[in-house]
Amino acid sequence: MRSWIALFTAITFEVTGTLSLKLFSMQTPGLELLITYAFLAASYVLLSKAFRQIPVAVAFAVWEAVGLVLITGLGVLLLGEHLTPTHGLALVGLLVGAALLHRGTVEGHPVERQSSLRPPLTGETA
Repeated sequence: MRSWIALFTAITFEVTGTLSLKLFSMQTPGLELLITYAFLAASYVLLSKAFRQIPVAVAFAVWEAVGLVLITGLGVLLLGEHLTPTHGLALVGLLVGAALLHRGTVEGHPVERQSSLRPPLTGETA
């Protein structure tokens, strides 16, 4: 559960950092970079914490898909950007893809890594 909280907090920081780049660049040049870097750095730190329990493919797919949906929605609401039906369909596709990755992945069990350099032990398959 903590991993998912870290993931969604990372998404929130990513979205905030990305929006701040656009919003602050219109009024206070230079400040947007400092704010954006701080939020994106925090986002990556939390994303790395999510990777500890959530498979990388799932966490990254959710991070990107939900982040893009939020950025697009907030861009429409706050910045007056335009959303076409094609854009909406693409966003739904991203969310469906992330959900399918999550559904097809077992969580919480780190993959055991074997060295391909050592020969298999007795009774072990290569």
